[in-house]
Amino acid sequence: MHRDFEGIPMKMLRLLVLSAVLAMASGLAKADPMTVMTVQAVSTSDQDAYVAMIAKINAAVKATIGIETYRHVWVGDFAGEDSHAIYIVSSYPSAAAVYQDNEKLKNVPEIQLTMAQMKDMRKLGSSTLYKAVREEGVYAGGAVFNTSVAVTDEAAYLKALDGLKALFDANGFKDAKLNLYRAAAGRTAPATHLVVISFPNSVRAGEFIDVIYDKGILDQWNVTAAKCRTSLGNGTYHEITK
Repeated sequence: MHRDFEGIPMKMLRLLVLSAVLAMASGLAKADPMTVMTVQAVSTSDQDAYVAMIAKINAAVKATIGIETYRHVWVGDFAGEDSHAIYIVSSYPSAAAVYQDNEKLKNVPEIQLTMAQMKDMRKLGSSTLYKAVREEGVYAGGAVFNTSVAVTDEAAYLKALDGLKALFDANGFKDAKLNLYRAAAGRTAPATHLVVISFPNSVRAGEFIDVIYDKGILDQWNVTAAKCRTSLGNGTYHEITK
């Protein structure tokens, strides 16, 4: 028997262990679910008309369930194969809420009519559901610098991101919002997570790129982060929601 438990009757010890387990379980049950972000790739023959129709859907959603700007429209700038592509991004308090909202909205006439009109002008691509692991938020109407990564140690990477945020603050980018999302459904291997750095506008995203490459402020950080993650690709995007 370990000395820490000397003098404690076995029956009492079992009760103490059981109490601790129940307390942990209760804490987990009460923990708030991580925010969910869904990303739907879209190709369209008429970008302006498509964005206008998303605005109609957003208005109908707000009138039905009170959510402001349900669908956000983003376009790839310098994003490799994703350049100029359209992405529909939505946020939810949980994965269950995605389906709950769909049920509430599936029979709304205005939404059904608009969706029918959209069929001839758009083709749906990949769709991914992400769970927030580290979340500072995204600027409405802003720009993002996204990096797809394969993470082998999430806890270590989260700690590394704290160091990354400190580098941002020390080099003139206190306005940069740093987020990490885990691909929960629709994941394409080998990517496991998405890093989203949000800026108020595309100019700030460009200034960020200049600093990290011209001054090399992330050189040493990348060496450390490489121990727990592999960077797979990146790109810049901006929001065009009306």
